[in-house]
Amino acid sequence: ATFPPDLIRPCIRAGCPRDGIVLDPFNGSGTTGQVSLEEGRRYIGIELNPAYLELTRERLSKTQVALPSK
Repeated sequence: ATFPPDLIRPCIRAGCPRDGIVLDPFNGSGTTGQVSLEEGRRYIGIELNPAYLELTRERLSKTQVALPSK
C-alpha cells in the first residue's frame, strides 16, 4: 500500500535516533527509505518483488540526504 511521507515521518523521528538505521522489510517503492534519508537516518530496505527495485532507485536518487548532526 502506498502512503504519504508525512504519515511515517513522525514514526521515524520517534523510533530512530539521527544517524541510526531504519530497517524496512517491506521496502516497496522506497517511501520509508526516502523519509529516513531526509531525516538523517541510514536505511536498509528488503523487497522480494524485483519490479520495485527500479522505483526505489529512482525515488532515492532524487532524495536530498540530511547532513550528519556532528
